[in-house]
Amino acid sequence: MHNCRHRRPWLSGRLLVSVLALAIVSATVGAGAALLLRPANEPAQTSSRVTVVATTPPPDASEQPQAQPAERPSHKVEQSPTSSAPAAGTAPEEVASQEQSTTASTQPSAEQHAESQEAEESQPVEQTAAQQEQQASDIEVDPPPEVQPRFAITTTPARLTQGEALALTVESEQASAVAATIGGRSWNLIQTAPGLWWTVIAIPRDADTGTTAVVVDLYAEDGDWLRSASASVVVLANAAPLEEVTLGGTGTPADPADVARDIAVRFSDHISVSGPPRWNGPWILPVEGEVTGVFGAQRTYDGVQAQGWHHGHDIAAQHGDPIVAPAPGTVVWTGEVILHGIGVIIDHGAGVYSGYWHMSLIAVREGMDVAPGDWLGNIGNTGLSTGPHLHWEVIIQGVDVDPVQWLGDDRPPLPPVAPDSEQTADTLD
Repeated sequence: MHNCRHRRPWLSGRLLVSVLALAIVSATVGAGAALLLRPANEPAQTSSRVTVVATTPPPDASEQPQAQPAERPSHKVEQSPTSSAPAAGTAPEEVASQEQSTTASTQPSAEQHAESQEAEESQPVEQTAAQQEQQASDIEVDPPPEVQPRFAITTTPARLTQGEALALTVESEQASAVAATIGGRSWNLIQTAPGLWWTVIAIPRDADTGTTAVVVDLYAEDGDWLRSASASVVVLANAAPLEEVTLGGTGTPADPADVARDIAVRFSDHISVSGPPRWNGPWILPVEGEVTGVFGAQRTYDGVQAQGWHHGHDIAAQHGDPIVAPAPGTVVWTGEVILHGIGVIIDHGAGVYSGYWHMSLIAVREGMDVAPGDWLGNIGNTGLSTGPHLHWEVIIQGVDVDPVQWLGDDRPPLPPVAPDSEQTADTLD
């Protein structure tokens, strides 16, 4: 009896200790299982979504920081489940570790998850691309637009002074007529070769300075407008001085009708384009002497400011000195006018005319062809003049320009292709 009474408490105590130990082991195993079940790279979930959005490959798992449980060796996590049941005599801690290793190994890694997600997403993209290719093959594509014929514009020089001239060249094989507009004035172009059109344009002495547009229009054979384009030139100010001219005496006022005739003969009666240019190089001086007046100068006569500007280049010489033609051309007018006295006008082609005034003698007749150096007449003092001199003018389709420009290399260049020999053989030197 005595032994039985003492054994029961001892058995009960051992049973209690066993229960408590089992509870402690279960709690420990549960905590470890919680650590093992948490993926080592769980914080990388956000970066995984960002990787998909940014379409960049997921980072290598070995480069990601690994969460290391304080009480769990890493080799237990790396074990693979080789059996479905624990061996006999396996400790509870090892059983729990094997079970958790099996659970962790069956969970997909972050890298496997990303690869699976990319494989799933690539499938609809490939289908969409195929669908787009099919749709594109079903679309009817319009043929490319018809290439426009060549249309080129060249202005030489591109910078010039008020009262100078430029050459305009247009390349077009579709046009039957070409016209240019600058500063509100129209200019006719001549065809110098197949597909080539050319003219000389005068910039008036009073033209606006700065960049100026040259608009070119092409016309068909029936007169219908085809196309237009524009180029630009820079116009610089003319720095001609103020010239004071003393006439002396009272004189007799000129008849307005005589003045109008003087202007018409020089500017409006001879403006047509008779054909291609007749000159083939720099012009020469019509007479040697002292320059007493320049083109574009403002003038006063007996202290009174004159309207406009001086329209030519004055060269003083001895009375009776010969005046020669500066360039090839045809004499189109001879006679006398009220202000400029006795004179001769030559047509040089391309709408370019030259005039010689205050002469005392005329040595040519209308219709006569002249070459550079041919005698035109003599120096005189006729008309409104203060002494024997030559008033030399160059007028292009009714607009006067500086004759000196035509003596050097800055003159307007000739067309890029020479005119037909049949048209110019009798006039070109």
